[in-house]
Amino acid sequence: MRKYLFIIFLTLFILSCGTPAAAAGESPTAAEMPVESVTQPAVKNEALTSVATSTTMLYISATMHIESQPDSWPKDVDAFLAFIEQLTDAGVHLSIGADVGWLTGGVRVQEIIQRTSAMGVQWDVHTHKLTDRAKAAYLIAKYGVTPTSVISGMQINEFDKARRPSTYKGYTWTPQVVWGGVVCVGHRPGCDDTSIALYRPTSSAKYDVHDPNGNIVRVGNSDHQLASAESLLAQIEAGTYSLPMLSFTLMIEPETLQIVNSEDGLTEILAFVERMKQNPTVRFATIEEAAQAWVTAGGMPIRIP
Repeated sequence: MRKYLFIIFLTLFILSCGTPAAAAGESPTAAEMPVESVTQPAVKNEALTSVATSTTMLYISATMHIESQPDSWPKDVDAFLAFIEQLTDAGVHLSIGADVGWLTGGVRVQEIIQRTSAMGVQWDVHTHKLTDRAKAAYLIAKYGVTPTSVISGMQINEFDKARRPSTYKGYTWTPQVVWGGVVCVGHRPGCDDTSIALYRPTSSAKYDVHDPNGNIVRVGNSDHQLASAESLLAQIEAGTYSLPMLSFTLMIEPETLQIVNSEDGLTEILAFVERMKQNPTVRFATIEEAAQAWVTAGGMPIRIP
C-alpha cells in the first residue's frame, strides 16, 4: 500500500511542476505575452503583404483645410464633430490642416482638436505663410495634440526653405512629408499639381525629380473626387499599374462638409467608403500613414500626371 501511495504522490508532484507560472521578475512565455495594440503608425507592415505581392495597393486618405478666414471655419461645431465621428467610425483615416488664423481666433478650437484627435484624426500643418508653420505646429501642440510631420499644401517654389526645421517660441517642428503643391496661388486652372505621386522631391527647381536621399516624402494631391478614386481602383484591377502602391486623397470642405468642387456629402462619402471596403486592395490611411506605407513598401518613386 505504501508503494502505491508513493507512486500517486510522485505523479501529482510531477504534474504540478509541468507548467510553472512565471516567477516575479521573469518574462512570461510567448503564449502568456499580452498582444499590444499599435496606434502609430496606424498602417502596419503586414498591410502590404495581406494580398499577392504583385497587387497594387490603393491607399485612400481624406483631409480638409481650415483656413485663417472665418468663412472657411466649421459653421456648426456640433454638426462638424458629428460628421467627423461618422467618418472615422466608418473607417476613414482623416487629417486636418489648420492655419494660424483659426488656431488663434476660431470657435471651440481646443475642443475640436482634442475631440477629433480622440476619434483618430491627425492634425497636419497648413499655413499660407512659410514663417507660420512652426507657429501652427506649436499651437496644435499647445492644445494638447502632437502635430504630424505633414506640410499640408505649399507653393512649390518655396520647397527648398519649407523642407528645413523651423522654430517658434522654442518649439521646433521638422517636416517629413509634403502633400500636394501649387505653382500659383488661388487654385486657378493649372495652378494645382493634381498628379498621383509618391517620391522624394529633389528641390524647388527639380520638384518632379526623385532624390532617393531626400528628407521629404511627397504624397500627391489628386483631384479629390469620389468618382476619380473609383476610376483609379478600376485601372488597378485592370492591371494598368505594376507598382507596390498608389495613393489618393479625398478633400472635404469644413464649412459645407462636402467633397470640394462637388455636392457629395456624408451620404455619398459613406456609400463610397463601404464600396471601397469590399475590395482587399484598398487601405484607408492618413496622408502621413500613406507616406509611411510607401517607405515600408520600398520607396519606389511614383508620379502619374
